[in-house]
Amino acid sequence: MAAANAPITMKEALTLTSIGINPQFITFTNVTMESDKYICVRETAPQNSVVIIDMNMPMQPLRRPITADSALMNPNTRILALKGEVESVESMARVAVSLFLVEAQLPGTTQDHLQIFNIEAKAKLKSHQMPEQARSYYPLNSLVLNVVFWKWITPKMLGLVTQSAVYHWSIEGESEPVKMFDRTANLANNQIINYKCDPSEKWLVLIGIAPGSPELFSVDQQRSQALEAHAASFASFRIAGNDKDSILISFATKTSNAGQITSKLHVIELGAQPGKPSFTKKQADLFFPPDFADDFPVAMQLGLLFVYDLETATAVYRNRISPDPIFLTSEASSVGGFYAVNRRGQVLLATVNESTIIPFVSGQLNNLELAVNLAKRGNLPGAENLVVQRFQELFAQTKYKEAAELAAESPQGILRTPDTVAKFQSVPVQAGQTPPLLQYFGTLLTKGKLNAFESLELSRLVVNQNKKNLLENWLAEDKLECSEELGDLVKVGYTPDYLFLLQTILRADPQGAVNFALMMSQMEGGCPVDYNTITDLFLQRNMIREATAFLLDVLKPNLPEHAFLQTKVAKEYCEHLGVEACIKLFEQFKSYEGLYFFLGSYLSSSEDPEIHFKYIEAAAKTGQIKEVERVTRESDFYNPEKTKNFLMDAKLPDARPLINVCDRFGFVPDLTHYLYSNNMLRYIEGYVQKVNPGNAPLVVGQLLDDECPEDFIKGLILSVRSLLPVEPLVEECEKRNRLRLLTQFLEHLVSEGSQDVHVHNALEQVSAAVKAFMTADLPHELIELLEKIVLQNSAFSGNFNLQNLLILTAIKADPSRVMDYINRLDNFDGPAVGEVAVEAQLYEEAYAIFKKFNLNVQAVNVLLDNIRDINRAVEFAFRVEEDAVWSQVAKAQPGGTDADVYHDLVKYLLMVRQKAKEPKVDSELIYAYAKIDRLGDIEEFILMPNVANLPSVGDRLYDEALYEAAKIIFAFISNWGKLAITLVKLKQFQGAVDAARKANSAKTWKEVCFACVDAEEFRLAQICGLNIIVQVDDLEEVSEYYQNRGCFNELISLMESGLGLERAHMGIFTELGVLYARYRHEKLMEHIKLFSTRLNIPKLIRACDEQQHWQELTYLYIQYDEFDNAATTVMNHSPEAWDHMQFKDIIVKVANVELYYKAVHFYLQEHPDLINDVLNVLALRVDHTRVVDIMRKAGHLRLVKPYMVAVQSNNVSAVNEALNEIYIEEEDYDRLHESIDLHDNFDQIGLAQKIEKHELLEMRRVAAYIYKKAGRWKQSIALSKKDNLYKDAMETASQSGDRELAEELLVYFIEQGKKECFASCLFVCYDLIRPDVALELAWMNNMIDFAFPYLLQFIREYTGKVDELIKDKIEAMKEEKAKENEEKDVIKQQNMYAQLLPLALPAPPMPGMGGSGMGGGYAGAPPPPPMGGMGMGMGMPPMPPFGMPPMGSY
Repeated sequence: MAAANAPITMKEALTLTSIGINPQFITFTNVTMESDKYICVRETAPQNSVVIIDMNMPMQPLRRPITADSALMNPNTRILALKGEVESVESMARVAVSLFLVEAQLPGTTQDHLQIFNIEAKAKLKSHQMPEQARSYYPLNSLVLNVVFWKWITPKMLGLVTQSAVYHWSIEGESEPVKMFDRTANLANNQIINYKCDPSEKWLVLIGIAPGSPELFSVDQQRSQALEAHAASFASFRIAGNDKDSILISFATKTSNAGQITSKLHVIELGAQPGKPSFTKKQADLFFPPDFADDFPVAMQLGLLFVYDLETATAVYRNRISPDPIFLTSEASSVGGFYAVNRRGQVLLATVNESTIIPFVSGQLNNLELAVNLAKRGNLPGAENLVVQRFQELFAQTKYKEAAELAAESPQGILRTPDTVAKFQSVPVQAGQTPPLLQYFGTLLTKGKLNAFESLELSRLVVNQNKKNLLENWLAEDKLECSEELGDLVKVGYTPDYLFLLQTILRADPQGAVNFALMMSQMEGGCPVDYNTITDLFLQRNMIREATAFLLDVLKPNLPEHAFLQTKVAKEYCEHLGVEACIKLFEQFKSYEGLYFFLGSYLSSSEDPEIHFKYIEAAAKTGQIKEVERVTRESDFYNPEKTKNFLMDAKLPDARPLINVCDRFGFVPDLTHYLYSNNMLRYIEGYVQKVNPGNAPLVVGQLLDDECPEDFIKGLILSVRSLLPVEPLVEECEKRNRLRLLTQFLEHLVSEGSQDVHVHNALEQVSAAVKAFMTADLPHELIELLEKIVLQNSAFSGNFNLQNLLILTAIKADPSRVMDYINRLDNFDGPAVGEVAVEAQLYEEAYAIFKKFNLNVQAVNVLLDNIRDINRAVEFAFRVEEDAVWSQVAKAQPGGTDADVYHDLVKYLLMVRQKAKEPKVDSELIYAYAKIDRLGDIEEFILMPNVANLPSVGDRLYDEALYEAAKIIFAFISNWGKLAITLVKLKQFQGAVDAARKANSAKTWKEVCFACVDAEEFRLAQICGLNIIVQVDDLEEVSEYYQNRGCFNELISLMESGLGLERAHMGIFTELGVLYARYRHEKLMEHIKLFSTRLNIPKLIRACDEQQHWQELTYLYIQYDEFDNAATTVMNHSPEAWDHMQFKDIIVKVANVELYYKAVHFYLQEHPDLINDVLNVLALRVDHTRVVDIMRKAGHLRLVKPYMVAVQSNNVSAVNEALNEIYIEEEDYDRLHESIDLHDNFDQIGLAQKIEKHELLEMRRVAAYIYKKAGRWKQSIALSKKDNLYKDAMETASQSGDRELAEELLVYFIEQGKKECFASCLFVCYDLIRPDVALELAWMNNMIDFAFPYLLQFIREYTGKVDELIKDKIEAMKEEKAKENEEKDVIKQQNMYAQLLPLALPAPPMPGMGGSGMGGGYAGAPPPPPMGGMGMGMGMPPMPPFGMPPMGSY
């Protein structure tokens, strides 16, 4: 069949040889491929190395000089596992990209050393050394556990297979390999080729190369079963009717029966679900072509390639995919296929051809049912006609349920169309049966998500049945596809809880939550959930990437209201970018709101002038004028000149910031010029009057320079009066020849008692004249003088005292002039002069004065009390429309202010209403009704047409405690907020709650709630409280109000009820936690554990710390990843907070290494029995030397002996010496010998000297052994001789290689009469002792018999050597003679060849050359003699003289 139509597509993804892999290393033992991400190749020539090939960029392999027995790349991440003898060729310090520097096998052992490295982090994650038979001086027995096969069974777990058992080793934590099961006997001596686990890690299978080798193991049942098979694999499959996947195992068998070979594929279910449909066992034949009759399956993905349908075990396809043997396969999950590696180095990729497999099954295999099932399961094209035909058949047979399932599962949704929905809608509904349309939608919901049309039709059904809560659930579960039509359908009268929906989606699908949040941000009317709340939801779950994705999208418009969120983003990255870079970034995008909030968080802690200036700049550009004013007033770090210039250029509407800068740093003239030029005169007045009157002279001087009008300058000077320094002011005016401006000012100073000589000199003349008239009691003359001074535009025209004096004098002396003065003068004391006029019975003049100065109450009182004209008073009241004026008019009615007065007032106002419809009249009428308690009349009046200002009347009635009347008004105008607080005043709390519900205002809810609390109406208070606490900003106020009144239980009950609210937010959960911490400690831990993800942990941490709940505080620190604080809390408050297992988990995660050693002290003091357990956890983190020093100073070194034994493999001097000391104290010479034998980093000579005089012989023997290791042979031998350890002495002498020492030892044995030792020494030191010395000593000391064996051995050895030399000599002579004969033969052959050639003759002369010869080097040379009388008759051509050289004669 053509490859294009085949159901399986094969292509070459890579050739290993093309990237430099030698073909000799393309084998099962050298190449590993744990997933479709990486291939790992182990090379042993020309040097040991490991090559890592990333399948995303295969032409860039990573080659590292590493020696290892095996190397495995993690299936998902760049983590490398190594086994065996591993050495790095280059140091980490020298090569930046190298991975590690490790020694994976201990000297003198053959133990497997397993290590795991993070390539990107360049760090070792874990290591483990498999136990092995020890090789120390004193042998110890231990189990041999060499790893014969290993594999990544999950991205977090390695499977290790030894000769006898299978282990799992997690890369997380500090755990060691855990034994899972023992290998069965049928796997003994079999090569292991694979090991797998199912997705649930409940079933394991170990596969060998021989038949019957797979061993299936159940983790739950802890049982093994041998499978008579060659290969096996797990799969997950969802059986119809089940809500969980079933675990299937497929395996291939090959058996022989009566010479007939049968191969089969089996598929069975493991651990069927109780009470659920089970998978029916399937089997099918495997057919091997004749060429492959002896072949057998080695992998469930590949051999000869067999493709079967898992559900039915039906054969789909078989083909040979490679001419070369394939030894390695790996699943390619990203493309739905697998990779295969053959011996040629081809990496082949096999995938399903989605466009042809269904036509192949239906056409070539003629299996229509299988084609439909495959199309449904895999959503594959090619079965459209079959599916539609089948659907129509089911529908015609009224099998609507089956038809609905087929439509729901139809490949590529070919039946998920409006026609199908219409078809189900057209079916009549039978009584008592579920409508087919609902069956269809129900099936769709169980299968997955509905499309837009289906979502709309289902929603119509739900909305019509008023079951909108179902919509909310389906949206939360992402079952419906949102569309505009769907939104239009459900938005009427329905408001979804978007926050709840977002939280629900967030738990299941973070990316879906981002999309949902972005959808909300684009809704009409704005986002229903605050952006900050959405961001916090992401950040609380540490979803930084999702939060950033959301913020980057919503912050694109760069709106001012987004500034806070921009600041939040900036803070997330500030540590990486730096403050300056963040500032430039904000300015680049002109996001001054974000810059304002961002710098605001740094301002209080920074002294950088640029940060302070940029903050002022950002605040000014964002309209934060108050903040600009504050910082310019309080900060000492900004640049004054730069800030002044900026503020002047900015031209802020409020000049106070500029005033602050200029006043503080001496820029007053510049400030004055700026303010005057920009017509900001009121700020000039404010500066000299309120900020700094002392600088008024500078201001006046600058104003004079700017040619400011004199009137303004005079008024400015007078407004400051005595606060203004006279001398500098006079100087400024004198400089500019404008001293006359100061006349009026100086006069004021004099009137206020000034003693300044300059003031008095200026005003002496005027003062003297006025005083003289007053003293002489000449009022008319005084009036004339004052008129000239005040009325004729002199320098004293606006003088306050002179105007008062003029009017008062006229009141006394000439009342006819008073009214004219009142109309012409403005700067006199109106209230005081008006009262004087009343006393003088000048009522019209007094009325004019009060009216001129807007003293309306005094004016109407004059009309009522003095002029007694109530009509003018009413007219005046209508004109000014002031309540106080009307009140005076009302009081002036006959009868006074008693109730009868209000009865009369009602009559009066009713009469007025007949003439005019004025709001004031109607409002006063309602008020009068209320005062006489005519509530019914109020109700009747407000129902009639009126123009009363009801809100104002209601407020007035409330203010005057006329609550019943106010209730009527507020209820009528539907002012539910005011009605609620009015009902509270009337103690009608239930009604107040109802009104607050209608008002639905946080302020109203709070007022009613607090009133109910004060009245101990806690049930109603809780109803109100539940509507308040859903607002984050109001939560704390409610909590404080309850707590301040001691209502702790009621507050806790309120918060507990709030947990169930749909709008429950983090603040409620947190506040309840704080309350538990303060008042219900027993509930705190349970609350924290239940809602740890919904708590504001920092706030609750502070509460627990204040209330000293140390156990809960520790738990919160752990949840917040504050492991340093958690560890500190546990150690500082151990009676409550300490838990050993928890503390072990905490201490390994702390960042401050000093806490490791604090933990050591802590356990030493409080839990010495567990200190080794803690130290074992910290073994990879602590400085072992420091730990030993701590324990040594504490005098408890022996307490941590197990820990030191565990870490002694690091060969740390302090650990070695400490253990050696302990072994000496315990007289454990075996352990001591083992210690010094394996670990040499200690003071060897010092230890030897310490124990060479020990009372135990074995200890002294160890001392001799140390001297021997240190090369101090004489001391070692002397110590051994002293203890009669002659064997040790002889071995030491032999190992020393020193002939003198060996011969001295012989002499010692002779002197001691140790004849046997003498004989032994001759053999032990055989290579060192000279034979003549041995014979001489033996002969002289009568020990020939004991030396005789040595002599025999020596003679035999030397005889053998002589024989070898003679043999070599003879062979050399033979070779030499043969060589001579060969040379003679060569010469003889050469002579024979020479006799066959003629003698050389001279060449004939060349044209143009003399006949004497060739010339050159050969000229004049005699011709060679003729050979043997042979002439030219032989026909030989002449030979040139440089041809064959002449041959010598014989």
